[in-house]
Amino acid sequence: MDFATLSHASSIPAAFLLAADDTGVMTSPAAALTIACAISAAGLALIMQPGRQGIRTAGTVLALAGFAMLMVEVLARATPHGSDGSMPPVFPVVFGFITLFGAVRMITHPKPVFAALYFVLVVIATAGLFLLLGAEFMAFSLIIVYAGAILITYMFVLMLAQQSPVAGVGDAWYDRLPREALSAIVVGFVILATLSNAFFSPQAQSDRADTFERTELSGTVNAWQTLDAMPKLALASAQAAYVESLKSLKSSNDGATTSATTAAKIVALVPDAQGNRVRTRGADAFVMAQFADGTTIELALPVSALPTNSRHVGVELVSKFPAGLEIAGVVLLMALFGAVILARKQIELGEDERRELAGMRRFTIEGESGGTGAQR
Repeated sequence: MDFATLSHASSIPAAFLLAADDTGVMTSPAAALTIACAISAAGLALIMQPGRQGIRTAGTVLALAGFAMLMVEVLARATPHGSDGSMPPVFPVVFGFITLFGAVRMITHPKPVFAALYFVLVVIATAGLFLLLGAEFMAFSLIIVYAGAILITYMFVLMLAQQSPVAGVGDAWYDRLPREALSAIVVGFVILATLSNAFFSPQAQSDRADTFERTELSGTVNAWQTLDAMPKLALASAQAAYVESLKSLKSSNDGATTSATTAAKIVALVPDAQGNRVRTRGADAFVMAQFADGTTIELALPVSALPTNSRHVGVELVSKFPAGLEIAGVVLLMALFGAVILARKQIELGEDERRELAGMRRFTIEGESGGTGAQR
């Protein structure tokens, strides 16, 4: 995780993650989360039962009670982290609510097609949470892989495997009753309870604090190295930083004109002995800017010059994983060709039927897939 992700994530209210308070009372976040999840799991188990409507209604009420308890616990601890309060906690709560609602409807809806649509809703809401954390690559990868490839494959299998209903014959039991629903709910609850207790333990919190400090420094250095791998962006950042430094020192309108003219004379960044144009001192970075007349100055780069996550991911893919990127492109291209061929065959078959009804010759010849023996 790079510095941009960490700095953006640090603006998210830490209490939204149900961070434990310092009172040391028994009502810890782990206990509250476990109780809320237990109530919700019991309600979900009743909803999954194929019994009477009253049982499902009671399960819905119980699940909503557990969800309300979880929301109360979250909102009670969702205080802005830091003095700026750049991101209110309403966005994580909204996306979390949409994710939970879509997940419940995905496994309880009787129609598979609607269940797949609710799955898309879960994926999109989860991608929104990743965007709030500053992980744009994870968000779009989640949408492309799950809401795109996997869901389309699922829909094809569903449509090919589902047969037309026969009059007087009901659906098979495996199409009407959920299999091992209670076992799945119990396993999910145990996993979530274990993770919550491990996450909110005092040792885990101290370890996260130490890890965050180390990762913040290393992430900043890695981000400056990524900027060094993009010479044009580094030069533009140096020119912008020089303009801002001159603007801060100007005392008249003439200073603004001079700053814009002088900054345009920065033509290159002088590398050091290791070939690095962007140099670091701890978490700070600076460059040796060279003007058109050959003179150089040491120029500090602001934090705003750090490359975004999208640029960081692009540099990593192109510089470190070019073979995998090319292979993925070839595979996707072949899949596109296959889709075009299949769609064209379906169109040709439809045209053959219309031409045959009109008394015209068919497009397909004898022996070709879909042909009926007619000659071109």
